[in-house]
Amino acid sequence: MKKFTKFLFAFLCLGLVFASCNKDNFDYEQAEREQIEQARLEKVRRDSLKRIQAPILREYALTKWGDKAKFSDSTGIWYTVELATGNETPYAYKGTVNSFGQAGLTAWSATLNFKGELMNGTVFDKNTDGVPKVYDHIGTALNVYGQAWLYAFIPTIINVQGKDVRYDGLLPKGLQKNDKISFISPSYYTFDQLEYTKGSEKVTVPKNTPVVYTIELKTIGNSGSN
Repeated sequence: MKKFTKFLFAFLCLGLVFASCNKDNFDYEQAEREQIEQARLEKVRRDSLKRIQAPILREYALTKWGDKAKFSDSTGIWYTVELATGNETPYAYKGTVNSFGQAGLTAWSATLNFKGELMNGTVFDKNTDGVPKVYDHIGTALNVYGQAWLYAFIPTIINVQGKDVRYDGLLPKGLQKNDKISFISPSYYTFDQLEYTKGSEKVTVPKNTPVVYTIELKTIGNSGSN
């Protein structure tokens, strides 16, 4: 079963270490210091973007969604949600622990309608009208649209092998069938420092630009079940 971890950069770091291990006289301590410094610089970069973008996101959310706007302090994401009725048996998002002791998530499949917009309302990407997008493995969508989608889907807390693990998802039960959520995220949770040009509407999303997504979930299940 395919799984992806919560810590999106962990395997990249491990890959760098393993690749370097083939060299003679590899300096593990130096590699660790470099990784720590890279993490520090990345935090500084994100904190700076957060300070700049936070008031912009707040103004957009309150203007667009009014008293229906909600805020996730842990992620900096603003959102509004329409919860479906009749989900007596909601989909249970699942977690695992890998061989390195890291808590992770079991992938799921999803069929959905979605739309991505710039803050001025220009649509840059969406599914074909009347034809919901099918993801047999949600990681396909996350690789394109970013970590903000992950937070929009997963519950705030997931039980992993008998322990409650906080994942900072926006909704207590996670996104469920027929729920509809709109959200605006700091740019480092979407395209970050990349310019996005592959959307259906042939509109360019500049790097470091907050974007707005709307997801209407039609079905959800274990990966490969849709």
